[in-house]
Amino acid sequence: MTYMVVVVVTVCMLVCPSWGLNITEHVFGSSTNYLPAAFGDFNSDKLTDLFVLTEDGKTIQVLISHTEPPLMRSSSMAGSGPRCTYDSLHIRSVVPGDFDGNGAMDILLVSLNKSVSPLYQVFILWGNLVNVTCGIEDSPLLSLYGQPLVMDYNGDMIPDLFGEDENRTRTFWVFGPHRKPPQAVPMMSTNTTSLSPLKDPSSHAFIDINNDLAADLWVSAEKAFEVWTMKSEIGYTYDYSVTPLEEMKVIGQTSFADINLDGHIEAVVPVCKDLVCTKCAVYVYSFETKMWIELDMGLVDTSGAAWTYNYNPGGGDPHVHYSDTITLRMGDFNLDGYPDFLVTLASSSDKTNPRVTLMENVGCGDGVCKYPRKFLPRWSVLEEFGNTVLGAFCDFEEDGTLDVLMVRQNNNKYQLSVYKDDTVYDAVFVKVLILTGHCYGDDCPLKNIPYGTNQPGPSITYTITTATGGPQWSRATQLSQTAHTALHLPYTLFGLGRNWNFVEEMQVGIPKSKNHSQTLKGSFTQIIPNSQLIVIPNPIERPNDWVSKLFITPSKAMLMTAGALVGTCVFVAAIIGILHHRDMQQDKREKQQDAHKFHFDAM
Repeated sequence: MTYMVVVVVTVCMLVCPSWGLNITEHVFGSSTNYLPAAFGDFNSDKLTDLFVLTEDGKTIQVLISHTEPPLMRSSSMAGSGPRCTYDSLHIRSVVPGDFDGNGAMDILLVSLNKSVSPLYQVFILWGNLVNVTCGIEDSPLLSLYGQPLVMDYNGDMIPDLFGEDENRTRTFWVFGPHRKPPQAVPMMSTNTTSLSPLKDPSSHAFIDINNDLAADLWVSAEKAFEVWTMKSEIGYTYDYSVTPLEEMKVIGQTSFADINLDGHIEAVVPVCKDLVCTKCAVYVYSFETKMWIELDMGLVDTSGAAWTYNYNPGGGDPHVHYSDTITLRMGDFNLDGYPDFLVTLASSSDKTNPRVTLMENVGCGDGVCKYPRKFLPRWSVLEEFGNTVLGAFCDFEEDGTLDVLMVRQNNNKYQLSVYKDDTVYDAVFVKVLILTGHCYGDDCPLKNIPYGTNQPGPSITYTITTATGGPQWSRATQLSQTAHTALHLPYTLFGLGRNWNFVEEMQVGIPKSKNHSQTLKGSFTQIIPNSQLIVIPNPIERPNDWVSKLFITPSKAMLMTAGALVGTCVFVAAIIGILHHRDMQQDKREKQQDAHKFHFDAM
């Protein structure tokens, strides 16, 4: 297996300047009047760019990431990305991906104009690493009910779509290595009469459920959730349904994470126990025990005020965003290995002042909990940002710690803000990025590495020995959800806690195809903590030849250790120098004394 290590050397003083808690200007400068839509590496420079929309949904802009402030640059700045404006579109969703397999990122747009039609229209802006083709307004690629899920149906590392077509038929739309309309493949099942229509808003996911490192399909229908797996020569086949509990009156977006750090993915669902959403809860569905478990949450702040989900299903004012669904956005904020989440809450007494709140994943040590973990709100962390309607995690400075991207609301005007935690955690991480491995143009014949672009569906699991000698492992799937402003990152960030040992094994698997009954997966060993592992699965059929590149990110602890080591060396060298100087002085005195002795042999 090809294994390349690239050490990134960062020159920094031991006491690095702090940017403080609010780093909005450092990240965006003065251009903050956007709505975030998706993350992705548009120009393949290994930095995460941000895809944003204007408030009216008619303009899409790519904010290109840089290493110098402002980190994200709009069209008014040097080094900005493409920008497209349309008159008749109202863009509801944006998904970056290489939809023609040429190694360059394209942009999928999902538009909806309810006054004209209940159908969503799908467009693709074809890209070339620098720009995109904006002229697509009069030529939608397809129309469908609900926002589609971007997945990889046939395992060729080219994104495909899943949803309901104009006839309410569940369909896969399969793209190929060309810029032609995708092939429509109906979803096949032996008991389609018992399956209910798809839910809208949906929370479909392309996620590894059965722990084989190949992404399965989680379908959110009106009556139940469904699990579909890929079968050789058949395609995705229905396995079983997960029925919500009776008390789940309002069901939000399903999120997925390894909540209790046991190496198994769980489904995390925010729900309301009444139709007006005053009684809020979070349920976890364990795929191991096939059971729903309610997590403990204390949604009462320090002043005694109760909080609920910021939920407005009717839509109401078209200028009000992000309140038609309840969404939990997962991320390991403090790098302890247990994923936390961000959620938008509103006071029960005043629904006009929503606030993004960090819910920390902590242990349940009182013995009363139904689950070994619970979530506690950290009310003071994001309080200073005022009214915020959306929160998502992103590592803007590419240092391995997650920042919080928020959308602030003021008189129906929206602005981006960024919070950076300046706490120094005694913890380490590993960041994993799996690319498509597609060549761009004639790069591969020139022996260049076929990086490709971000891809939904690859699954990752790691194993490490903790400081106490026990094993620790976790599991995740890259870009498992794309619709309804999921804002998933195009990489996976695992917090390792205070485990400075090497990651003993990192396994990576890509989605199955009809031609392979077994998962195609590669194994990488002895991964250094505080590093980023980039995996290029090329050629797809030979995992032993997959290329990996390891980028080490020096942390403050490493810099302090290096400083202490240098200081110790200087101190020891000084002592050696002093002793050597004293020894030379003593030798000089002995020579002088010897020169004054009377030599009788000379008589």
